[in-house]
Amino acid sequence: MDIRVKKIFIKILGKKVKINSKSDMNNIIGWDSLNHIKIINELEKVKKKKLSTKQFLEMTSVKSIEQFLKK
Repeated sequence: MDIRVKKIFIKILGKKVKINSKSDMNNIIGWDSLNHIKIINELEKVKKKKLSTKQFLEMTSVKSIEQFLKK
């Protein structure tokens, strides 16, 4: 797992969050709509790039976030 992803989730959801490459919005407690915006905001800071609305809506899993960061 990309360490940048782990750091973002810990920053937004707290140290007790348990994530892996199969995690998504449906199985991570605390990943609600407000925290989704915060996660996206952190991704934009890391990547120094704004996400399109389509990308924003697609970033609902750890796997999709990792793929975005690899680009």
